[in-house]
Amino acid sequence: MQCIDAIEGSVKTIIQRLHRLSAEYLLDDTEYIRNVKATIEAVGDFLQVNQEIVTEPAMLKKVLYDYARNLWMAGQKETGTAPETPATNGEDLEAPDYQEYYFGYIYKHGMYPR
Repeated sequence: MQCIDAIEGSVKTIIQRLHRLSAEYLLDDTEYIRNVKATIEAVGDFLQVNQEIVTEPAMLKKVLYDYARNLWMAGQKETGTAPETPATNGEDLEAPDYQEYYFGYIYKHGMYPR
């Protein structure tokens, strides 16, 4: 196993645990997403210091981001819950495009406007 594979697998396991805790304790979406962002950024910081491990740290960060987002979206489908914020302009809260936008917005800004 390559070192990068071990890092990716470990971080995916951490993200999975964060998701499970978020669902178990009914945490707000922003809490899960901010924790995921902190985890992914910490991995990015580690890879910046240890550049010999991976040549493209941005690719790993994208893989981890996509994994966390897809896990969250799958959880939304399982529980049948849409994001807590009401849609504006007639947007469908359960539409995958809207959920991707919602997750990305919180990831970038730390919260969703109310």
